[in-house]
Amino acid sequence: MANQRLFVKEIAHQERVGNSMSTTYCYNPKGQLTIFWKGEKVADRANVKPGDAFIVSCNGSKPSIDKLKVPHRNDDLLMWLLSFGKEARAHSAEEYTILLNNRRDEYGWWNYSEQKISGEGYEFTLCNRSDCDGVHHLASYIDRPVDKGMVKEVLTAWHAVRWLYWPKDFVCRLLQDRFGFTEAELAELIIN
Repeated sequence: MANQRLFVKEIAHQERVGNSMSTTYCYNPKGQLTIFWKGEKVADRANVKPGDAFIVSCNGSKPSIDKLKVPHRNDDLLMWLLSFGKEARAHSAEEYTILLNNRRDEYGWWNYSEQKISGEGYEFTLCNRSDCDGVHHLASYIDRPVDKGMVKEVLTAWHAVRWLYWPKDFVCRLLQDRFGFTEAELAELIIN
């Protein structure tokens, strides 16, 4: 069974869902999302907007579609947007220190190096991945209330060392819905 992420964008034709061979979708400006499987319409969603995200379960038979679930807590959401999974998130400096030391032992290889982004009440640590010039999202923590100001601060610092893996429309939609960002405020941020 393969779950494909579908990030809605306006398209003029049918597009494949993820790397599925048989599942495609189309979306129109009236807010209609349609999923096709082997050329046959199998699912419809109304009132969909660009930036909405879904999980399409493609298990070799007729696919199903569900909304992508994002973390409920604002601190977890921000760490998740920066691609820190549950295993790499902490909610206090003490918990973070323990987690970071454990993860360093796990990823401590030849020529190991780290990049950090930190501020009052948060820290994000990445380490190199020498085998393919990539990074591992080692550990993170936030132990203060996450508000619009903090999100701006973190995303600005993050952009200096890394990019977001999520599509821009999806990120902007989340920031508007969760933190009340305006179009003008989003235009000031560098996302992707």
